[in-house]
Amino acid sequence: MTHSLVGAALGELILGKRIGKKAMLIGALAGNAPDIDALMNFFVSDLDALLWHRGITHSVFVAAVVGPLLGWLFWFKSGKRFLPGWIALFTLNLWTHEFLDTCTMYGTALFMPFSDERFAFNNIFVVDPIYTLPILVSTSVLIFMSGNNNKRKRVNLIGLAVSSLYMISTFFSQSIANNSLAVALQQKGVSNTETVAVPTLFNTMLWNVTAKAQGGFWVGYVSVFDTDSAAQLYFIPDNDSLNAAFVNDRSVQRLAEFTNGFYVLRKHEDRNWFHDLRFGQVQGWSNPNSMFGFSFDLSPGADNSMVVQQGRIEGLKRPVIKSMWNRMLGRSLVVDTKDPVHGEQHAH
Repeated sequence: MTHSLVGAALGELILGKRIGKKAMLIGALAGNAPDIDALMNFFVSDLDALLWHRGITHSVFVAAVVGPLLGWLFWFKSGKRFLPGWIALFTLNLWTHEFLDTCTMYGTALFMPFSDERFAFNNIFVVDPIYTLPILVSTSVLIFMSGNNNKRKRVNLIGLAVSSLYMISTFFSQSIANNSLAVALQQKGVSNTETVAVPTLFNTMLWNVTAKAQGGFWVGYVSVFDTDSAAQLYFIPDNDSLNAAFVNDRSVQRLAEFTNGFYVLRKHEDRNWFHDLRFGQVQGWSNPNSMFGFSFDLSPGADNSMVVQQGRIEGLKRPVIKSMWNRMLGRSLVVDTKDPVHGEQHAH
């Protein structure tokens, strides 16, 4: 939805005066074009679908080629008018899509085919109503405004500006979470380690923070309204026996690369599970033993088509939303942060 709305707004901004309201429709389609890789889900394994998403179709180099080609095609079909505008509409939409995706935790391969490295700023959740709402309002108003209304540009720019300012603010919120984690790690004598801070479901007020440590990971949740300067952390230990068992497993190796090393393996009900810690836990802010948001079943033939979505679905349950809201406001809800075998009972 967000890509469609941003695409529509850019389409209106670039070609609205030239071709009317259909610029919004074409912009919305262009804004979603990189996600054509989702079609691969029907032809490849669950693991490949997970790891190939946001790959070559999200490359800035591919956009630099495909954007002008699509622009030329639409220019040609539309009567050979406004070629620079058509090229700008498609190319800027593709690049904007890729930038927005890098803001989330999933990771985007911006420089394929020259590099497989994935980039993620982790500053916004994949769905954030506060970012989307201003553009939703402005584009909705534009739909009902007449095409020759001279206020269309102002309405459009206001929606884009408000959303952009919010996007900028997310980096400041993230810095609060990072600073709180740094203070907590300093108190524990942990230094020179990799860390990550990602927002929780639908907001940027409550952050999941994780730090690599000897034998496992320090994990916690930080609200921008917390009065304590140090994050309250709990420890998730590695499972050395499972790690050793899967050390040569290519699937685990590929998933480990996808997570940048922020993962744990767990055994539950005779099944082995791979958990990406960047996705946090469904209710980790109040229960360190809650299920992980990302659970990949390593069993042969397992159905992992909902590996990311299942955590989001669990997170939408009313008790979870209620407790998250309270924690967002700075109220500490963690019951026990000293569980040395954290994770053994809630692998899925």
